[in-house]
Amino acid sequence: MSDLTITDVETYVVANPWKPWVFVQLETDAGITGLAEATTHDKPRTVAAAIDEMADYFVGKDPFDTEQLWLEMYRDEWFSKNVVNTTVVSAIDIACWDIKGKALGKSVSELLGGRVQGDRLRAYANGWYTDADGEPEGFARAAERVVEDGYDAMKFDPFGTAWQRMSKADLEHAVDIVGAVREAVGPDVDLLIEGHGRFTAGQALDVARKLDQFDPTWFEEPCPPDSINSLREVADRSPIPIATGERHMTKHDFFELVTRTEVDILQPDLMNTGGITEGKKIAGMAEADHVSVAPHNPQGPVATAIYAHFCASVPNFMIQEVFQTYDVEWVTELLEESVTVENGFVEVPDGPGFGIELDMDVVAEHEYTEEQVHTINLFESDWETRELE
Repeated sequence: MSDLTITDVETYVVANPWKPWVFVQLETDAGITGLAEATTHDKPRTVAAAIDEMADYFVGKDPFDTEQLWLEMYRDEWFSKNVVNTTVVSAIDIACWDIKGKALGKSVSELLGGRVQGDRLRAYANGWYTDADGEPEGFARAAERVVEDGYDAMKFDPFGTAWQRMSKADLEHAVDIVGAVREAVGPDVDLLIEGHGRFTAGQALDVARKLDQFDPTWFEEPCPPDSINSLREVADRSPIPIATGERHMTKHDFFELVTRTEVDILQPDLMNTGGITEGKKIAGMAEADHVSVAPHNPQGPVATAIYAHFCASVPNFMIQEVFQTYDVEWVTELLEESVTVENGFVEVPDGPGFGIELDMDVVAEHEYTEEQVHTINLFESDWETRELE
């Protein structure tokens, strides 16, 4: 399809206080490189090793053949639908799209059909409640700062370390947290309630009914992703719209969500579910059933730039998650030109491909070592603080 050939792949693991970022760079015989991210919730070294192990699928191939590369990397791996494999597929696919854009002198959003959403995308803040101490007053103070920083939408998990069910006292505490945030920010701010897959269907419905008084925009991942029956029951009966999808892999899982449940918002994570090629198919399935897309993005500026180009091209895009405002101090130094997140909007980077390049000095300065934390345990006390180094 083109006269380019992938010649090599490099991976870089960069440490932050709660989840290392895994970056991937594909090299070609024309000197054009493609950047991607391969971060998962855990196992950064495993993913980096898997990229090397799967190099035979893509080294020596044409980076323009994204459909063929995707098919072979997914089909030919016997246990295809596991997060390590799909994350590798995602990274190679995304890097190939970056190469395509650079080779053609076009942005990825142009290659995907143009910026139907314009040059700025509405975003919601996450990572902002690390100093809330798990108390309503702390959440309220932190939420006020988010509004002062220009956001009119924010996501948070008020449920502590809950699993399956909550005591009445713990549930009332969670309700008090949401109530305090609503009172602090007023009626016009979107509150997105994060469930992290904590609850049984019955408990999730009880939670939804008690929180409905605060007019949340959605209740995210109320049940574990391994039970579509539980999710269907909650989506059918919840007074709050249900969002989910961050732990669903490929179009096959999302087909089940669209056809077997009444979820309102799909949240594919392009770094894990199959990249740009698969993401457009997932968004198209959702669009056919009038379901919104709000991608999961618990990462840094590389993923945010990738999402910006993708989301700008998606007609049924709703809102984009970002951590950047409340991330490590050096987050804006990671790229040669940082992604702009201002007044609650992400600006789609200009330039060919995704319009970004890593600052390799910063990458080297923050290289991940085995002594550093490699995950955050959402069922461990004080996980919200992310002070895990």
